[in-house]
Parts: sequence; C-alpha cells; structure tokens
Amino acid sequence: PVFSGTRPAIQQTKYFNIMKRNVLRKLPSGETVNVQPFHISIKGMEKAILCRDNEDYGVMVKYIAVCAHRKNVIVIIYAVVSNHGHVAVLAKSYQEACEYGEELKRNYAQWFQTKYLEKQILRGVDVQAILLDSDWYVRNALAYIPRNALDNGYPIDKYKWSGFRAMFSKKNR
Repeated sequence: PVFSGTRPAIQQTKYFNIMKRNVLRKLPSGETVNVQPFHISIKGMEKAILCRDNEDYGVMVKYIAVCAHRKNVIVIIYAVVSNHGHVAVLAKSYQEACEYGEELKRNYAQWFQTKYLEKQILRGVDVQAILLDSDWYVRNALAYIPRNALDNGYPIDKYKWSGFRAMFSKKNR
C-alpha cells in the first residue's frame, strides 16, 4: 500500500522531536502515552460508490470505531460520504496511523464485497495519513472533515454520518 503525507515517515519521526504536538492520552488499550494528531483519508474512485445506502454508511462509521479500538488509536472526528471518508485520529506514530487507515479500508472492503459481490472495490485506493503538525493544520483539518457533509447536500450539523454533532453538540457537554 502507498501512504502519503506531508513528509516521509523517517523525517516525520525526526520531526516529532521538534514539534510540541505531542499530547499525553490514555489509549483504548489502557496505556497512557504521547500521541500526535493525524488526518486519515480513504479516497474512493470517481466511478466507485462506496456507500450506496444507509446501511453502508452505518457500517463504515462502525468500522471507524471498531478499527480504532483494534489499532489502539483515538478518533477525534470523522465524516463518510458516498465515495470517500476522512478520520482525524490521535496515534503514537505515523506508522500506527497508517495501519489504522489500512485496517479500516480492509474491513470495509471485505464487508462491501460480501454485500455486493463486487471484488477489489478499494484496490488501488490509497490511504493517506498526514501529520497535523501545527495549530493551523489541526484547526483546518477539524473544520474540513465535517464539511464533507456538504458534498452530500446536507447542512454540517444535520449530517448523521459525521462526528460533528458528537464533538460540538451542547447536549454532550
């Protein structure tokens, strides 16, 4: 699989020591470690519709959570639209962020293949993991991800396949 981001993984590891983007958090495993924010993107193909009905969207959202638990990352916010998805996560490393994205892609592709009997729907689709290495980048990614609801013609705060309401709703405070 091809992973792309703002810097190659080797340089990112070196870069982490310079930036103050590390935050101490408790992971799903119970381990408390320094993590960094990443933007994970699974780009669908222009002709491939990955989410064709409400069940598809619901399954993708569930896999976002299940795979986060399996890969020991924390989901900050997400959005799923018909042909792609975005997730902002906290992960220990660039490699772990990439592994999470690949796990999400693999699990959803298997489910999709079983439901629609279409093989290799996500073959050739890259998972991108990009380190959010500045306040500007974090702020813009967290705003960009839920704005994907507009691609499906919904107001951001009404779109049910996004983590926007969970993150910003006054009811959850």
